[in-house]
Amino acid sequence: MRAIWSGEISFALVTIPTKLYSATQDLTPKFHLIHKACGTRVQMVRRCPKCERDLAWDEIEKAFEVARDEYARLTKEEIAHAESEEAKGVIELVQFIDPSEVDLAFIDTSYWVGPAGRSSHSFMLLHEVLTKAGRVALSKVALRSRTRLALLRPRGELFSLDMIRFADELVDANELEMPASKPPSERELKLAMTLVDQLTGKFDPEKHPDEYRARIAALVDEKVEHHETARSEAAGTSRHPGGNVIDLSELLTRSLEASGSSSRATKAAHSSRTAKAQTATAPPSGRGRESRAARTRTLKRGS
Repeated sequence: MRAIWSGEISFALVTIPTKLYSATQDLTPKFHLIHKACGTRVQMVRRCPKCERDLAWDEIEKAFEVARDEYARLTKEEIAHAESEEAKGVIELVQFIDPSEVDLAFIDTSYWVGPAGRSSHSFMLLHEVLTKAGRVALSKVALRSRTRLALLRPRGELFSLDMIRFADELVDANELEMPASKPPSERELKLAMTLVDQLTGKFDPEKHPDEYRARIAALVDEKVEHHETARSEAAGTSRHPGGNVIDLSELLTRSLEASGSSSRATKAAHSSRTAKAQTATAPPSGRGRESRAARTRTLKRGS
């Protein structure tokens, strides 16, 4: 697996070379938008409704809405100045805490943290110390220009770096209204506890696969088997103020056609016979249909 980040764990005067790896992936099926009439994939453009035209990226800037239809405009330089001043590439351990004190609502994305460098001695030392102490490390780490809070915890032979939300990012339960209710009776509690006992078991995520993704994969297979598919036709080179979208296949086709025209001009009779022979033996044009396994892999990648 390729590391997405290289740096070090830092606490006190100790530094431990590490590498960061993705630990999760979104496998939710993603759908493309196509034109219902012709089956061609549509392009998304950046359009100004006031000027009534598409915009290039160099005409766009970021802004923060301060009131309805009123924005504070921010330049790239101003945003860059506000970005993290923490040392990038460093997981700074600021406190060791009891993991049971962390509400699961705080947990966000997770990453694997593995050792880097020629020796993993210091890495394994920290791993063993936290394991025996039953503690996790509250950390600060600069990722993608922002300093985030995270929990560094032993997980197997590696560490898991679980990004956590800031305190003000959680919605206070006091903002919700609970309807009035009388306390449950002893009989109700006993029946409920019996039901809980019957449904109690060990956590095994393999027993609970993504049924939605499986149904989508089966539906796609059915569409292909019944030839209920649409193929995008070559749209040519699209040029508009929103940016140039160049169809490489179109350019290659034009190059081949130009080359073929030149050849026919000098060898007309020979080219005619060759073209007939090639027509009789050439395989069908276009991509072959994806196999069921390939489509399943595509759905698993979430593309």
